[in-house]
Amino acid sequence: MFSVNHAPVLIVVMLLAAGFIVPLLRKKMALGRILFLSVGLVVVILSLLTTFAVLESGTMVYAVGGWPAPHGIELVVDAFAAYSSLVISVISLIIYWFVVFAPREVKHEAGYYALILLLSAAMHGIVMAGDIFNLFVFVEISSLAAVAIIAVKGTKESIEASFRYLMLSALGSGGLLFGIALLFMITGQLSMEYMRVALSTTAGQYPLNLLTALGFMVIGFGVKSALFPLHIWLPDAHANAPTGSSALLSGLVVKVYIIAFMRIAYMTLGMDLFYILPLRQILLVLASLSILAGSVFAIVQDNIKRLLAFSTVAQVGYIFLGFSLLTERAVEGAIWHILIHAIMKTLLFLAVGVVIHQSGYKKISQIHGLARRMPWTFAAITLGALSMVGIPGTAGFISKLYLALGALDAGQAIFAVLILVSSLLSAIYYFPLIITAYFGHDASPDVKEPSLVVRLPLAVLSLAILFYGLMPSMLLPLVRQTALLITR
Repeated sequence: MFSVNHAPVLIVVMLLAAGFIVPLLRKKMALGRILFLSVGLVVVILSLLTTFAVLESGTMVYAVGGWPAPHGIELVVDAFAAYSSLVISVISLIIYWFVVFAPREVKHEAGYYALILLLSAAMHGIVMAGDIFNLFVFVEISSLAAVAIIAVKGTKESIEASFRYLMLSALGSGGLLFGIALLFMITGQLSMEYMRVALSTTAGQYPLNLLTALGFMVIGFGVKSALFPLHIWLPDAHANAPTGSSALLSGLVVKVYIIAFMRIAYMTLGMDLFYILPLRQILLVLASLSILAGSVFAIVQDNIKRLLAFSTVAQVGYIFLGFSLLTERAVEGAIWHILIHAIMKTLLFLAVGVVIHQSGYKKISQIHGLARRMPWTFAAITLGALSMVGIPGTAGFISKLYLALGALDAGQAIFAVLILVSSLLSAIYYFPLIITAYFGHDASPDVKEPSLVVRLPLAVLSLAILFYGLMPSMLLPLVRQTALLITR
C-alpha cells in the first residue's frame, strides 16, 4: 500500500527507471512520449504530497533498504528539500511538454528524453540526499547528463561547448571530492547530521583542514553553478544547446548546485560555524562581482541566448548574496529567487527558442518589428524581461524586494544599492530587445506564431510570473519555514 513516506525515493527511482525504459521505445516514440510526460506528471504529484506532509509533520527521513544513518543511505526531506523538489518537478514538467511538442532540434529523440530524465532524477537526489557522498554521486550524474544534453544537438559549436563544460565540471568535481575527503578525515562520518555533531568537537582541532575543505567546495560548486569568475563555460553552453536544454540548465541545473552548497552549510557545518568562518565574506564578494559582471557582459551581447546566459550569471549572484547575508528576509529572498528565476528564465529561453525556430533570427539586431508577426510569443518575452528587471507587479520584484530588505536588516545598505543598480543594468540590456521587436521595419512577412500546443508552456509560465508578483502568499509558509531552517 502506498505511503507518502515512500514518495521521496519513488521520485528518484521512477525517473531513473523511465530514463532506461524510454530508449527501448525508440521505434514506438508515441508511447515513449506518453511515458515521458506521464512520469513527469506523477513526479509533480509525489512532490506535492511530500511538501504537504513536510508542512504538516516536519522533516521526513527515509532510510533506503531500512538501514538508517550512519551506516545506511538516507533521504532527508526538510522544508528546503521539499520546496526545491517541488520547483524542480513543476518546471521540469513544463519543459518536458515543450520538448515533446516543439519542433525537433535533436536527431535521437528517445536518447534525449532519457538524458533529461536522468538529469531530473539526479537533481531530485541532490536536494534530498542525507549524506555527503551520495550527494556527490548525484552531482556527478547530473553533471554528465547536463554535458550530454548540450552535445546532443550534434553541431560543431554544441560539441565544443559541451567539451569545455565537461573539462571545467570535472575540475569542479575534483575540488568537491577533495573537500568531502577532508571533511571525512576530520569527522569520520559521511552523514551530514553526524558530520555536524562531530564538527562541534573537532572543528577547533583541525581549523586549517576545515577551511581547505570548504575552499575546495566553494570552487567546486562555484564552477558548477557558474558563479563569477568561474562561469566561463556557461555562455557558450546555453547559447548552443537545444532550447529545452538551455531552459533546464539555466532554470534548474545551476541552482541545484547552489541548493546543494546551502544544504551542506546548514546541515553539515551548522550556521553558527558558517557565520564565523571567512567563507561568508568571500561569498559576499563573489556574489557581488557575479551580479555586476553578469549584467555588464549581458549589455554588450547581440546574440539573444548569450544575453540570457550572462543574465543567469547575475541571477546566481543574487541567490548567493541572499544566503550569505544570513538575515531571515535575505534568505527568504534567495529562496524565492530559486523559484522565480526558474520561472522567468525558463520562459525566456523557451520563447526565444520559438523565435529562433520560426524566424531563423538569433540576434537582437535582426528582430526589427518581429513582435507584430509573433505577438503572443513576444508578449511572453516582454513579461519575462520586465520581471527580470524587477518591475512591481511581477514575480521578479518580490524576490529582489526581500533581498534588499534583508540587506538592510543586516546593516549592509551597500548590497541594497547593488540590487538597485543591477536592476537598472538589467533594464539596459532587456529593453533594447523589447523595443527592437516592437518597433522598426518589419522585414519578416512570412514569420508566424507556432501552434497553440507549443505556446501553452509560455502561457503557463507568464501567468505564474503575474500570480507570484501579485499574490505570493501561497508559497510563503514554505519559504518562511525554509528560511527559519537555515537561519535558526
